[in-house]
Amino acid sequence: MPPAAPVRSDYHVHLERGPWTLEWLGRFVETSRARGLTEIGFSEHPHRFRECRAMYPPRDAVGGWVDAQCTESLEDYVRLIEQARRAGLPVKLGVEADFLPGYEAALERVVRAYPWDFVIGSVHWLPPQRRGEPWWGFDDLSRIEAWERRDVLDAYRRYFRLIEEAAQTRLFDFIGHPDVIKVAGYRPDADLADLYDRAAAAFAAAGTCAEINTAGWRKPAREAYPARPLLEACWRAGVPTLVNSDAHSPEDVGRDFDRAARIARDVGYTEVATFSGRARAMVPLG
Repeated sequence: MPPAAPVRSDYHVHLERGPWTLEWLGRFVETSRARGLTEIGFSEHPHRFRECRAMYPPRDAVGGWVDAQCTESLEDYVRLIEQARRAGLPVKLGVEADFLPGYEAALERVVRAYPWDFVIGSVHWLPPQRRGEPWWGFDDLSRIEAWERRDVLDAYRRYFRLIEEAAQTRLFDFIGHPDVIKVAGYRPDADLADLYDRAAAAFAAAGTCAEINTAGWRKPAREAYPARPLLEACWRAGVPTLVNSDAHSPEDVGRDFDRAARIARDVGYTEVATFSGRARAMVPLG
């Protein structure tokens, strides 16, 4: 009997630039099929949903940004994915949940309340260091100049502590874009091996995966997340991986997957993770 064909999946895809309709969702599915994928997982940001507002700091701590975004219904999103499944589309239900220290209880309520196929854990915000300061959304490229006022190495250290803490909650199936702190292209003049090793050890201890996210090639970072030395640390620690696009538009689904797969193979990976009902299975790296 010939071996089963590997499942080619993209589990980091956002519908946020269009309506909650099968027509809009179907455009993402069409691209996934054109690029040889056999399933696609949607992973909306909780900051879009009224039911998730408690997962974030109050308005004065995030500059009103979350409140401006938090206008949709999580129930509508879940129903759309269920409708797509009934229509025979190969879709999975996921969420990209922000980890913000101090808001773990609200995060856990959302994670436990819905029938997710997978939950991505991501860090997009750094907490204030002094009373009265706002949280810093470091990946807001419309405010990239904020990096000029920051200690870059300190920002990296704080970020990596948070992704370790995120893994330690054991709420997540994989950590999204594990070094997205580099998104704006700012890098410290320092050896980051100790940060990488500690993060990989935390992922391994928690039993979570670390994705290879191709969106970094489309950002000022100009490389995939994670950087190869961090991916190598994950492989040495026995952390499983998978390849995702972080697409926000249909044309980016499955983008640069062959490029990412070559890196994964070069590092030593021969399998990637797939998910269903929050259960992980490993399939050959196609």
